[in-house]
Amino acid sequence: MKIHEERVFKVPVDEIRLILQKQYQVDLSGIDPYLEGEFIVFSIQMGREVKTISANPSSQTSVEVRTTKSRKRRRKRNRIKTRGWNIIDQITNSKGLKANVYEPFVEAIKDHELSKTDQKEKIKKIMIANNNKPTDESIEYHLNNTLEYLSLIQTPKNNKKPSDPS
Repeated sequence: MKIHEERVFKVPVDEIRLILQKQYQVDLSGIDPYLEGEFIVFSIQMGREVKTISANPSSQTSVEVRTTKSRKRRRKRNRIKTRGWNIIDQITNSKGLKANVYEPFVEAIKDHELSKTDQKEKIKKIMIANNNKPTDESIEYHLNNTLEYLSLIQTPKNNKKPSDPS
């Protein structure tokens, strides 16, 4: 049987704060640090510049001056996975956006008299079955696009398809 020895080093944030306050003569009280990669970052807004003091538990420190107004985190765009879904049509929805209408959504809703909640639930199940993690907004978006498409094909103008211009 192998025995693994583990050593745990815990350094209180207040202790790191005191070291940085002494070294850089800056007040860090009330500032919450956050992790950025392998660093603990204390970010202080001073006038129009932001001074950032980073401390790594291995006692490496660096000082950077950022000229941005505030720290913005990049957000990963949440795209729906549509592998295996046929695109029936591309419409311009009521918000003026081009939107693809997918076959599984149309098939699930077109012949059934369902309440709005049941329709949302069907759309959500289809999205989850394709390894998506749908938000309420994306469910609403795809449901509305599908309903708009269905209303367009039920009341065609001059016998034209919804994808035909004018």
